[in-house]
Amino acid sequence: MEAYLFTTTDPQGRTVNLTESCFTFHILDEHPDLSDVGEIEQTIKTPNYIAQDAIDNERLVYYRTYRRRPQHWMIKVVVEKDEVITAYRVKRLKQGETIIWRR
Repeated sequence: MEAYLFTTTDPQGRTVNLTESCFTFHILDEHPDLSDVGEIEQTIKTPNYIAQDAIDNERLVYYRTYRRRPQHWMIKVVVEKDEVITAYRVKRLKQGETIIWRR
């Protein structure tokens, strides 16, 4: 069984997990500036927005203002089937995504 770095709940009651392998072999490799697991977990627990992915209806996207750079960046966490599949920084919400929840 896959080891989880965390299991948390979003504001709408969904349970979301981050696997050790996703974090180690994808997020840290592809997005090393987002090395704090706590930032990813907080984005799911207390997002500014939750959106439906523009391309894949199975995916939810969580956005939260990046605490170290609040005026310029947001953390984007993509979740599919209750598991984080990627997380990285962005400057704005992606065009075409449908906001389904906002703080």
